[in-house]
Amino acid sequence: MVFLCKKKFRMSLQYKIMLLTVGMVCLALTMAGALVIHHIYQEIQDDVGERALTIGRSIAQMPEVKGNIIDNHPSDVLQPIAEEIRIRTGAAFIVISNMEQIRLSHPNSSNVGTPLSNLYRDPVLGGQEYVYIAKGSLAPSLRANVPIFSINDANKQIGFVSVGFYVEDIYHMFLEGAENVLYALLVALVLSIIGSVLVAKNIKKAIYGLEPYEIATLLRENEATLHAIREGVVAVDVQGNVRVINNEAAAIIGRKSEEICGKSITKFITQLRLDYVIGTGTPLYDNEQRVNDIIILSNIIPTIVEGVVVGAVITFRDRTEISRLAEEMTGVHRFVDVLRAQTHEFKNKLHAVAGLIQLGSYEQAVDLIIESYANNQSEFEKMRYNIKDAVTFGLLVGKMSRARELGIQFVITPDTVMQTLPGQLTSGDMVIILGNLIENATEAVATAKIKKILLSIKEEAAGIQIIVQNSGPWIDEGLGDRIYMRGISGKGSNRGYGLALVSEKVQVNNGLISHSNLPEGGVEFKVWIPYNSKGDRYEEN
Repeated sequence: MVFLCKKKFRMSLQYKIMLLTVGMVCLALTMAGALVIHHIYQEIQDDVGERALTIGRSIAQMPEVKGNIIDNHPSDVLQPIAEEIRIRTGAAFIVISNMEQIRLSHPNSSNVGTPLSNLYRDPVLGGQEYVYIAKGSLAPSLRANVPIFSINDANKQIGFVSVGFYVEDIYHMFLEGAENVLYALLVALVLSIIGSVLVAKNIKKAIYGLEPYEIATLLRENEATLHAIREGVVAVDVQGNVRVINNEAAAIIGRKSEEICGKSITKFITQLRLDYVIGTGTPLYDNEQRVNDIIILSNIIPTIVEGVVVGAVITFRDRTEISRLAEEMTGVHRFVDVLRAQTHEFKNKLHAVAGLIQLGSYEQAVDLIIESYANNQSEFEKMRYNIKDAVTFGLLVGKMSRARELGIQFVITPDTVMQTLPGQLTSGDMVIILGNLIENATEAVATAKIKKILLSIKEEAAGIQIIVQNSGPWIDEGLGDRIYMRGISGKGSNRGYGLALVSEKVQVNNGLISHSNLPEGGVEFKVWIPYNSKGDRYEEN
């Protein structure tokens, strides 16, 4: 039997927003419409009541009414007056009564002379006017009762007048006034539905068509991915404040994630060029920074939304493992260079020995072999004792062999010693520093009359000092420290990277590099690197 999993029904976010928006608008419109309609009805009712009072007051003040209400046959005069005014004003009825509540006028003439229906009339009988809704012998109506006082004695009430408008007529008036309101509410409802659809689509587009549960799933997946990566990952906003950080990044920085989130990343990694990346939108790759006692390689990628930089993502990793692999590759390449240089050298000497043998100069051939062996052996043994790092030793052997090929006098001072590498400096770093300084010197003396390179490595109490001198031309003093910037060189275009690499390696290890033109000719480069990576920077006197 095959069981099919039923997919759980989920209403899309777009429809939820539409329903919520339309529902809220409908509720608001209903409440607003009810208040407006109630206000309209109240205004119409107040207006009709005021109108009835005005008619009643006018009738109560008429001399004809006051003079005839106590006459023997008052209806003969009052009935025509009341009916004329009723027709002219559109009132439903006008009833004039005496204090005995006998009708002296009525729309239905058969009711003239009959008692009023039993309604509450105490206020008007007490000389007060008022408005109320009631049903007497006629249909329900809004009525205004106004007292009538004697024409000779203003304090003596002789009757009252009741002016009424049918409630049904008031409702018709109300419906006519409320019709426009209802149309306006309907238009507002239609517009709200259209607006809700547009807003829902816009929100849906803003979140790339994802549903909330999909966003939640992606968030969890991204969190799991971030924490599974063996590299540090940090996301920051345009101010550089940390928004997201994974466990590896927190471990490298040496703080808990909650201590880092919300704070500026530059408080923990001071050498980031974050302002440049956010300001220009240009990514930076493989930059070295020091964090605590760890040298990291960092990449900074701008986060761009709709063409605007809204932050950046920083990835970094401990350089140790990378350096180890690089050193293995570098060591292999350096030893290959040594073997290549020695092969050329021994091939030349082998040709010389073969020529001497063919000429019969056997003793000279033997002397040449012994001399070559003794010179190389003594030179290698001394360097092997003083230079403990195998990769650096291999580099120097290769550079010496190449210098002999090029006819350059390569001198390593007798006091050159390097028993340990300083601070976080790796063999690969030393190869970059020494290799580029020596290569720079080799190019400098290529066209010089005297081709000489001098190398000195001294171990001091606080660090190691490296001096490389060459007999080449002076460096233009106008370049100054710009010579250590990428692309800046006095040797032409597409140059200027060797010294920049050296400077970067020295700076990341809290060291210093400087150069000076020698009075007797040539240039001297000095590099100083401390043993303690957290120690004070060395300052030359």
